[in-house]
Amino acid sequence: MKKVLALVLAMIMALGLVAAVAEQPTYHFEIVSKGFQSTYWQALYKGALAEIDALNAEAGYEMITMHMDGPDSESDVAQQVQQFTAALNANPDGIGFAAVDQEAFNDLLAEAVEKKIPIVGFDSGVPGAPEGAIYANACTDNYYAGTVAAENLFAAIEGRIEAAEGTVRVGEVNQDATGESVTSRGRGFIDKFIELASAKGWGVAVTGNEYYVNNAQGAVAEADAKIIIEARVPSATQVDLCANEAAVILNEADTIAIFGSNQTAAEGIIAANNNLFVLGSGEGQIVAAGFDAGSAQKAAVADGTLLGAITQSPLGMGKVTIDVLLAIARGEAYEPLYDTGCAWYTAETMGNDDIAPNLYD
Repeated sequence: MKKVLALVLAMIMALGLVAAVAEQPTYHFEIVSKGFQSTYWQALYKGALAEIDALNAEAGYEMITMHMDGPDSESDVAQQVQQFTAALNANPDGIGFAAVDQEAFNDLLAEAVEKKIPIVGFDSGVPGAPEGAIYANACTDNYYAGTVAAENLFAAIEGRIEAAEGTVRVGEVNQDATGESVTSRGRGFIDKFIELASAKGWGVAVTGNEYYVNNAQGAVAEADAKIIIEARVPSATQVDLCANEAAVILNEADTIAIFGSNQTAAEGIIAANNNLFVLGSGEGQIVAAGFDAGSAQKAAVADGTLLGAITQSPLGMGKVTIDVLLAIARGEAYEPLYDTGCAWYTAETMGNDDIAPNLYD
């Protein structure tokens, strides 16, 4: 009888544990990034996955699941539309989203509002989205990051500008003129460079891609300029096409500096230099700065081909995106904007504890 009673009690306890586990909340999140072709997005994925693993370990069960997708190219709007549609159809507890072309998703975002699926933007997010669609954004302040690149590049070439008898040229390669992250960095770089030059009494003209020309703040006519900033954009988001644009700038006789506003653009500059051998900090060489990381760019910074580059925090961006999605799903307090930071790194600083973890390959 005692054995039977003990068995019954054990079964009741087991059933109670099963019921308790069944009552524990679970959350599924869909993440749609701009792509997977860049190691930047892979690092963001690792950051999100690591945070999910940590939160699940803390909870003691699989509280959060995630599916992440992205187009083969950051210019493939149609593929990302399909992926975002699939994310909506999964009826998740929330979606993390970085739009390739923010204006292509208004109808789908309106559908998300109707279905009451919260969206957290990351990286460039979705500027101009329908009201109520985007609950929060976890991103780099890209305009500010562009100004940091300008400050460091300007400091490196200020003496050469002052000593020049004629005009000098500073190139800027941007992979596109549509995505918020790239355009904000490009504008931030140009505007800060103009500000710094103007403080020295030097006029700056902006030439090249229409978007960057039209949005430059404080530019002067080319005839009145001491400095020409030439902004170029390839026909598609590819390293080889960025290399072609970079080569045009590097072949100009008056070019003294160049900036690539993301990993693809920076790698394009490096690829162009592999044929021209003009980059460096020595006398007569063209001083170059990049953005993001990746093995090619890190090697170029380490060996002095690039003066330095700006790193974002993709690991932190992935982590924050999951944290904010979870807070929203739980009905907890959250902020509308999270700046995930940036830092300028050089050969001397790239091993520092606050920079090295975000220098993804």
